[in-house]
Formats: sequence, C-alpha cells, structure tokens
Amino acid sequence: MIKLKSLIKEVKQYGFDLTDFKSNGFKKVLQGLKIRPKAELSDKSGGAWHWKGNGILIVTANNPITGEYASSGTAGGVKRKKEKNYASYMGVQGHPDKVETAVELIKKHASYIKAEDPKRRSYI
Repeated sequence: MIKLKSLIKEVKQYGFDLTDFKSNGFKKVLQGLKIRPKAELSDKSGGAWHWKGNGILIVTANNPITGEYASSGTAGGVKRKKEKNYASYMGVQGHPDKVETAVELIKKHASYIKAEDPKRRSYI
C-alpha cells in the first residue's frame, strides 16, 4: 500500500515585497523558467496575476510586462497608471528546485526588492 505522504510532493514558497525589474527583466525570468509570458488574472484575494510553468507558479499584484494592476486599478479612488517592469508584491511556489532557480533569476534581473521571505508567500 502506498502511503499518502509519499503521494504529496514537497512544495516550497518564497515571497518578495515591492519588486522592480530591469527593462525586460521579468521576461528573462520567465524565459529562464520556460514560462509563457502570458498571465492569468485571478479574482481570489483581491486579484493577482498567475504565471504558470511546469512545477512552478509565480503570483504578482502587478503585471510587469503590461504594467496593469490585478486589483481594480484604483488606490483610494484614484486610477493607477500602468507601471511596466514593476511586479509589486510577488510570490513563488512549486517544486523546491524550480523555486530556487526562480529566486536566483528574480534577484539577478530585479533592480529593487524591498524585502524577502524565504519561507512563504507572505506578501501575496
């Protein structure tokens, strides 16, 4: 009999707070992870962009490619302008090796990261 624990794959998480990328840096992260540069917009938890690859998921509050915010695009009733190369809050989860690669690529191609949480997606 196969134990349930052996069927559950280990998942690692990592969080980034307010992250800016160098020009086209986020596209380079996606290329390095073999993720298509097209996100799905999720309405869960106020909205977020989901970038899915084989064994990995990146979640961002802002779409660094188009500059669009996942939420209604308003802050205090004021419409936000698009901000390309800005991910805002970002979370990575998936197979531990893939997450480690993603974290390395994000750090390499980011121009600014306010804070990090190496244990969970605590910002988004």
